[in-house]
Amino acid sequence: MTSTFNANNTLGAFQIGTLVSYTLFGITTTQAYVYYNNFPEDTRKLKALVAFVWLWEAAHAASFGAMLYTFTISDYGHPERLLQKTLASLDTAIIFAAIITAIVQGFLSFRIYALSKKLYLAIVFWTLAFFCFVVSFALFMGGVLSITFSSYITQWGRAAIISWVLSATTDLAITVTLVFLLLRLGRSKSKKTTALVDKLIAWTIGLWMLQPRY
Repeated sequence: MTSTFNANNTLGAFQIGTLVSYTLFGITTTQAYVYYNNFPEDTRKLKALVAFVWLWEAAHAASFGAMLYTFTISDYGHPERLLQKTLASLDTAIIFAAIITAIVQGFLSFRIYALSKKLYLAIVFWTLAFFCFVVSFALFMGGVLSITFSSYITQWGRAAIISWVLSATTDLAITVTLVFLLLRLGRSKSKKTTALVDKLIAWTIGLWMLQPRY
């Protein structure tokens, strides 16, 4: 490797991020298993939705694994290649994350409507989720059309930051709203219902923390 190449803040940071994402995917897998084990009477549509999201999460994790393999194995000893080409695995990771985020945000927005009976709240969050998907899809297309990774960063770097901030803000707003509605529901019900609501709140917060951020 060249003497000017610093792997700590490039490959090192990416490797740590990938390992953390794999840990979170393991937690997501555990959550899916617990869901199917504890809620066997849920509708087939809801079970299919959970399976669909998990499959896309698996594909998202595999995309990052492919990138890590390329950077650390296939292109080992050639750091100059990092910015010379774009990777299909990066493009797929972006679109997988966009689809997962849109599905989860859309579903939780519907749950907000079901709990609050206020359609305007759901519309606000659906609109935010739509904008998140549009920006992410633009990033995906930018990756497909870019010749080099350096040109992609130059042209789409700010859009990526906007996408991350918008997605995280939307996730946080949805989570806070759901927690508020569930807390209000728990106060008006029995102790048994309150215990169930507490579990739902914990799962809601956990779901927000596990959202993909590519």
